[in-house]
Amino acid sequence: MKLPFNSRSLLRHLSYGDHIRPARDWFTLLSVAVFLVAVSLAWNLWLLNTVERGGVIGTESAPAAFDEAPIRSVQAVFKEREEEELRFKREYRFVDPSVAGS
Repeated sequence: MKLPFNSRSLLRHLSYGDHIRPARDWFTLLSVAVFLVAVSLAWNLWLLNTVERGGVIGTESAPAAFDEAPIRSVQAVFKEREEEELRFKREYRFVDPSVAGS
């Protein structure tokens, strides 16, 4: 198989020789970092699009139906609190003792 570029010159360029070349090391480090950031960005965009479209991530499928009883009980608690708040505003009368004596 013939490669479109000369792999020996590339390996010779990246290999250590008699001299240390910090520019090559920094270039390699930054190249790997940019590649990993690009892969992470692509993965996160794919994940976001899949979740936005309602897709499932992984092998587990969503349950066919869920139990609505806990949700309804919490909604009932908040409804009772709302009704009690309205009673405090409209029905209950409070006397301020500091004003009652005057």
